[in-house]
Amino acid sequence: MDFKTKWYNRDGDVIDLLAANRLLGDPDYKRVALTEITSASDSSVKHLVSTVWLGLDHSHTGGAPVIFETMVFGDGDTVNDEWACRYSTEAEAEAGHAETVTVVAATVTDEVITQLNAWPKSPA
Repeated sequence: MDFKTKWYNRDGDVIDLLAANRLLGDPDYKRVALTEITSASDSSVKHLVSTVWLGLDHSHTGGAPVIFETMVFGDGDTVNDEWACRYSTEAEAEAGHAETVTVVAATVTDEVITQLNAWPKSPA
């Protein structure tokens, strides 16, 4: 079994460490999708569903490289908080993101779903 570290671009092509570092420094390249789920009736409810390109193969068992990840970030009190799933292709990652948004939104009363282009700014 080959345990050599391998980096991949979003198309699944092998890249060298220099290219990986350059791409990891580009937040627009790393982000596949980012969705905020809030409640219209309860302002304390806020979940972020984030899907990103990881670059580094996380398969650990061979087969197709696993280079994308969806995670849910929330208030820490819900079953969905810090849930994660990983994927081999960008198409799988996009489909997984959409499915995760649907699952999380179903747990929120009066859900409001917002597609984001960047992480929300923290209050000062």
